Amino acid sequence: MTIINYNSLIKSLPVSDQAFTVKTDNWKNALSENHFQKLFKGEANICLSREDVHDTNNLELFILKAILWGYPKGMRGHNFKNIYGSIDHLSEILNVPERGFLTMDDLPVLQKQLNRITGLGLSTYSKLLYFRDFKFDGVPALILDERLIRVFKNKVFQEFESLAEIPQSNSTKMYKTYLHIMNEMSMQLNVSGEQIEQFLFIFGNHLKPSKA
Repeated sequence: MTIINYNSLIKSLPVSDQAFTVKTDNWKNALSENHFQKLFKGEANICLSREDVHDTNNLELFILKAILWGYPKGMRGHNFKNIYGSIDHLSEILNVPERGFLTMDDLPVLQKQLNRITGLGLSTYSKLLYFRDFKFDGVPALILDERLIRVFKNKVFQEFESLAEIPQSNSTKMYKTYLHIMNEMSMQLNVSGEQIEQFLFIFGNHLKPSKA
């Protein structure tokens, strides 16, 4: 398939409105009392949209909201515990004043810093870079999680076939190539990269072209 056939659908996607419901029970034992109260405010569950995460100014709460948005049912194993224990260090890494004016050469350096935090993989740190508005040579950071990687591995769309050959273990190369391709496709389709990313997330492995 070619993604160009779905251009109209991609343009209509309400990216900032995409939201997930986070249940209190999934997170109450993982968070400090302070963070728990600030996030849930006594509610049994909260609904977090992309806009909610993006518009959070407090850096620690921003990190936590990005994680809760991405993993509403909780993270696997001890990943969150390890990330949470390094939240001060992670905040320092993300608190780059010129993060909108970095170069592609800065990306591997940044990834190396992020990869040193136990439990923090590509799926998670790409969300943080995306919501924090990092740009590399003007190319916006985007989410690249396991669901999208499965789309690429399944070779659903011909435009992304080159990503199918990059092993997930080589996250540095995969992410950089992904950003380049998404930027090229966004210009070709006259849409944003995040609209393409959302389309791939929702529909990527759930389409079969009609014969008509």
